[in-house]
Amino acid sequence: MEEDTRKAVAAILADVRAEGLPAVLAWTRKLDGVSLDPPALQIPGSALAAARADLDQRQPDLMAALREMIRNVRRFAEGQRGCLRDLELPLPLGGTVGERWCPMQAAGVYIPGGRAFYPSTLAMTVIPAQVAGVRRIVGVTPPKPQATLPGAWGVDPLVLACAAELGLTELYPFGGAQALGWLAYGEPAVDLIAGPGNRFVAEAKRQLIGTCGIDALAGPTELLVLADASADPAWLAEDLLAQAEHDPDAAAVLISADRPLLEAVALELQARVAASPRRAILEQSLAAHGRLVCAERALAVAVAQAWAPEHLELCVRDPETWLPDLTTAGAVFIGAASAEAFGDYGAGPNHVLPTDRSARYTSPLGVATFLKRQSLLRLSAGDAAAMAPWVQRLAEAEGLTHHGRSAGLRAHRHP
Repeated sequence: MEEDTRKAVAAILADVRAEGLPAVLAWTRKLDGVSLDPPALQIPGSALAAARADLDQRQPDLMAALREMIRNVRRFAEGQRGCLRDLELPLPLGGTVGERWCPMQAAGVYIPGGRAFYPSTLAMTVIPAQVAGVRRIVGVTPPKPQATLPGAWGVDPLVLACAAELGLTELYPFGGAQALGWLAYGEPAVDLIAGPGNRFVAEAKRQLIGTCGIDALAGPTELLVLADASADPAWLAEDLLAQAEHDPDAAAVLISADRPLLEAVALELQARVAASPRRAILEQSLAAHGRLVCAERALAVAVAQAWAPEHLELCVRDPETWLPDLTTAGAVFIGAASAEAFGDYGAGPNHVLPTDRSARYTSPLGVATFLKRQSLLRLSAGDAAAMAPWVQRLAEAEGLTHHGRSAGLRAHRHP
């Protein structure tokens, strides 16, 4: 299956690189059953504004919730940006060295749209880019299968309303590997692509490494819950189901040393799955990747550290005493009240997180994702003359003649 995915994505990207937008349209027609009209590809601002106005009128409570999410995510992103300070240090012999944070010029954000549509992911990807100062942000999202375009544009109205609220001016109704190829090779030619997707999107991002920046190679979502006897079985069951309902490949694991708690959670899961409107996907996910494990604290911590899960919940009496030993997870939810769902829907921290053990070395999506560090060196003629002798000596020792001469000239000639 992995090799089939790799080959399929390689073929799509090769077509898009060679033919551009016509290949994007052809693959969208073939894979999504949607025929797009080139003159009307970009969803117009009027459609975004109309979706927001309609939502404001028909479901003001939902629009209020959307705005609250946006406020929280933006507040957190602005806090992140405030922590990223430029640096300037004096050199011992004169002059300064430093670095500064520079925004990407253009970024592409991918909003999944396969099994569901995610305005929350739109906010989580667009807001950090805006706060970073990215000049051009291009959003892509798959249309609904067999959608009639333009009309509804094939995109969920809540996504359109969210785009309007964010002030996103470029949103296109196509997705998949072809959309990522267009972002990287096409007219946007973005510096970075961010956002989660299915295995074809993840493989496209892998194959585009080196063409543009990639935020992360995200796989199926993951949750590890560490719990003790103080935890509520119903809460734990719903937290596990909230993860499992994402995808048949989603992993939802609970570890506790308390056997009665595990037994109670198992009963809660059985009853809740049977009554769930998402029963089919829950059964697939839990059967393949759901686990209830009995283990003492030391082993539970060791498992968490080795796995480095995307999400880690600490549903224990004294979560703060556990926290210092748990350094590899993508996001940690501290205390039983801190359900992962609050993170998904805009408490502030980003919900686009590393998976598949990559949280050991990769961070959540954030403002820094859309920035790069640029080093700085500032020397006067006198500073350069003072530094030149030892720089020339080192260059000569390495056999780099002209490096030494370049430095040495500064010791004798002042423009």
